[in-house]
Parts: sequence; structure tokens; C-alpha cells
Amino acid sequence: METAADFQISYVEGFARDVTAAPPDALQPGMLARVLDEIDHGLLLLDLTGRILHANFPARRELSSARALRSGDGMLCAGSPASQAKIRQALKDAERDCRSIVELEDGSDALSVAFIPLAAVHGSETVDTVLVICSRRPGCEMLTMQMFARARHLTRAEQNVLARLCAGHGAEEIACLEGIRMSTVRTHIKNVRQKTGSSSIREVVHRVSRMPQIVSALRLVD
Repeated sequence: METAADFQISYVEGFARDVTAAPPDALQPGMLARVLDEIDHGLLLLDLTGRILHANFPARRELSSARALRSGDGMLCAGSPASQAKIRQALKDAERDCRSIVELEDGSDALSVAFIPLAAVHGSETVDTVLVICSRRPGCEMLTMQMFARARHLTRAEQNVLARLCAGHGAEEIACLEGIRMSTVRTHIKNVRQKTGSSSIREVVHRVSRMPQIVSALRLVD
């Protein structure tokens, strides 16, 4: 007779098989690429020489900006010799199956990049590819902010002010950029706080920044 413990074990084992079951092969490459494109961190797959094998949308956007990272003849390159040396060292460490995080200079800002060695075959000790994970740039995706604003019934003017706040602008800057009075900006900020049930505008911005950052399907960079 099967006991409760036996049933629990068999259920867990069956669930694990279902979860780890691979999808049909025809769906894997395209679906995986689409999933990676929706992640708000830049992700690149490199070989051990630094050649870019794949880059998701945020990574392609980072490369196209040519700030801390760029692509040169299909190779991952940095914006300065010092940063390039850090990338070379990180790839050497990855070849020895060592993970590392480096900071690449970008003017007043820095981009943190993690290098994760990936074995050729699961369980193998031979590393042949490296996953590169870029830190998120400050700010919020416009579509995420718009969805947040719509769910809380913000007016267009209130939404515009929230977008400016999420971009790091202060009240005086917003008044100048939007062409409105400071008193109007303060009124919009007050309304945003009340409609979102937040104690401060900093809390509102923090909430939006912690939401899944959804990228518009109408992308300017391919």
C-alpha cells in the first residue's frame, strides 16, 4: 500500500520531470531568443576569445550606444584600454571556470558586468562559452511607467510629470521642460502621490523602478 510519504515523493519526482522536460526542438531557438529579449539586463553569449555569439535586445542597445561596451568586428570591446584589459582578464578567468564581476568606466557612470563561464556539456569541466550579464542602466522603461500610470488613472499631464521624475529630473527642471509653473508641477506630484497611495514621490519612483521593465515592441534599435 502506498503511504502518504510515498505519494509525496512520487508527486515531487513527477513534477520535477514535467518542469525539466525540454520543449519541442523547433521552438527552442526562437522562443529562447524572444525570452532573453524581454529581460531588462543586457545579456551576451561569448566564446573564449570574446566573439559575440548572441546578444539580447538590451545588450544590443548597450553596444549601439558605444559607451562602456561596443562591438568591433563581432568582438566585445570596451570604451577604454583599461576596461578592455579587464574584459580580457575576465575571459581568462572564465576559461579557468572562475566567475568575475568588473566595472567598466563610462564617464561619470560605470557599468558593472558579470562573466559567467558555461561548460560545453552539462557536467563537463570544459568551458567553451561565457555568459555576460550587464547591470541595468538607471531609469524606467516608458512602457512600464505608462502601464503603472494607466492602472492608477493618472491624467496625461500627471503621467508626463511622473515620466520626468523617473528620468531623474527635479521639480524645477520639469517645470522648464514641460513649460508649466512650479505650482502646477507640485499639484501634479501631489495628485500622483494620492492616486498611487504613496507617502512620497521617491516611493512612487522606487515602485516603478522595481516593476518588471517591459520594453515596447516598437523598438528603435534592432
